[in-house]
Amino acid sequence: MDYRKQIHPEFVQIAKNFPYNRGIIACANLFQALCFRLTPVPGDVTHTAVTVAGYQGLSVRADVFEPAGAAGALPGLLYVHGGAFSYKAAAYHKKLACTYAARASCRVYFPDYHLTPRHPYPAAYYDVLSLYQYMLRHAPRLGIQAERIGMAGDSAGASIAALICNNYARENLRPPCLQMLVYPLTDISMRTDSMERFSDTPLWNAKNNRRMWRYYCGNLSAEDARGASPMHSRLPQIIPDAYIETAEYDCLHDEGVIYAQKLRDAGANVQLNETKGTIHGYDCAFHSQIAACAIETRISFLKKGFRGGAPL
Repeated sequence: MDYRKQIHPEFVQIAKNFPYNRGIIACANLFQALCFRLTPVPGDVTHTAVTVAGYQGLSVRADVFEPAGAAGALPGLLYVHGGAFSYKAAAYHKKLACTYAARASCRVYFPDYHLTPRHPYPAAYYDVLSLYQYMLRHAPRLGIQAERIGMAGDSAGASIAALICNNYARENLRPPCLQMLVYPLTDISMRTDSMERFSDTPLWNAKNNRRMWRYYCGNLSAEDARGASPMHSRLPQIIPDAYIETAEYDCLHDEGVIYAQKLRDAGANVQLNETKGTIHGYDCAFHSQIAACAIETRISFLKKGFRGGAPL
């Protein structure tokens, strides 16, 4: 189907269909890495980096973005980029990380986690978990308020962020103060109506989604694979307040809505933002009116969530 007549005109130029396979992933990641590196950091943000030991001791670099001239302890945000567990961060992810740092007055930790197909689950999960442990353990030295560390992510990155919010007690860690999940990937079963309807949508679709899960969990038993899926993981007693954003013409739309209801049914505070006229990854049109409005809503959620962090 040609979705260009249905999606908002702001996104027609980005409404492209791209193949998703091992060859495309390898080529795209060379381009993604270059674009990320060449994307400038705005003057109101300072950029540094740290390296932690991740899955099986492999090194994981994390870019750190913070407000320029920041003094004293600030909230922290561990932001996990999307990309089907396969692609490196895009230039717009860097822009978003800088925007969150400047506008929400927080220190953003942005991991370059290990990717499929070479590194299937649980590599990415343990990379991000290790960074969260590092932020908690070294919070005073890093200038982070340990009681005000939030988890955020988009798409596959949101899946990892959600899992850590569900598993923190099992990992013997302090709970994140919030979780911000943008068009999240939550359900390995792929049985929703939107997954059935949107098999050929631009940027991402159900066909690609099925291959992505094979790359990520194809080496696992059915039971272990469900452990990689937030929809099937056990929720903790205390669930971090959640912001969940969906895109209208996205195969992941319904599982985002259902996951929001799952959290609400378990007693969580959930803000659901169902954007209209949008496709998966629509906020790569960074300056479009709809994306700007959604980003403003995310920042408001972050500010409110950081203010509500419990004292040490």
